[in-house]
Parts: sequence; C-alpha cells; structure tokens
Amino acid sequence: MFLSARRIILIITIAAIVTIIVMYPYILKILAGKEITNLSISLKNITVITTNLTSNSVPLMVHFLVFNPTDKALTTSKIEYALYANGINLGNDTLSYEDIPLNGRPQFYSGKSADIQSFFEINNSTESAEVLKKIINYTNDSKQVKWEVRGEAIIDSAFTSEPKSFTSTLN
Repeated sequence: MFLSARRIILIITIAAIVTIIVMYPYILKILAGKEITNLSISLKNITVITTNLTSNSVPLMVHFLVFNPTDKALTTSKIEYALYANGINLGNDTLSYEDIPLNGRPQFYSGKSADIQSFFEINNSTESAEVLKKIINYTNDSKQVKWEVRGEAIIDSAFTSEPKSFTSTLN
C-alpha cells in the first residue's frame, strides 16, 4: 500500500513545517501587535543653515522628535516626508537607513525621546519665493513661518516592520 502510516506522518509533518514557514511573518505580527506604531513623531525644530541666496536655495536642518511609549526598543529604516511653510509645499525628502544594520540605525528606547536630523534644501521657485523671503529675513522670528511636516516612517522592531504616518506643525 502506497500510503502507509509512516508516509502519512511524514506528509503531515512536512505540511506542518511548510505552513509554519509560510505563516511565520503573520504569526510574528500577531504576537507583536500594533503597539509599535504607538510612538509619536513630531517636528521639534527647523534651523536655517545659511541664508546665502547666491545658489538660489536655502539649506535647512529639520529636527524630528520621536517618542517611544512602548516597552520595546524600536528603530527606523526610512522616513519619507513633505515639508510645508505657511501652507506651501517646499518639497519632499527621504531619510533612509535601509543599508545600515539594525544596531547602527537611530534607536528609540522604551519611554525615551530621540532627536533625528535631516538636511533639507529649499529651491527658489515662483511658489516658494515669498516664503523664502520670510525665512531669510526673519530667521530669528519664528512666528513669520508656520512649518508643517507630513510623512510616513517605517518603524522596525526585532521581528516586524510597520508603517507609521505622521503630521506635525511648528509655529
């Protein structure tokens, strides 16, 4: 007989192993829960590096504040965001750590905040010309420019990665 008791046990064992291998990522997501997306990403500060308009651009340093309320240490592999000043889209940027090992990426420890910096360059265009004048002329008066950032970060734990959308304003 082709289906002996030993062959049936072998087939069931192989099917169980294949099922576990295929379902492993889903099992980890169920066990990890959605709590890794509970962290908050906000706009901490925007610093004008230089106000020299000879190159028709203004370089900025965008500071993100990431707070991790979970009991797990987390990190990020990528942050994609759009920067707005007084409602005008100044452009998009990506801060990527994908080619860096997990232990070299920014760490978000349990109950702590982390500061992440991103270089952003505003190019002079007809849409951003008025905002650029305000940024250059009023670098010490932050009330002239209302900053907003909208984006998505990929948050990584030891076993899973989850996207986290965020929006933050800075007056």
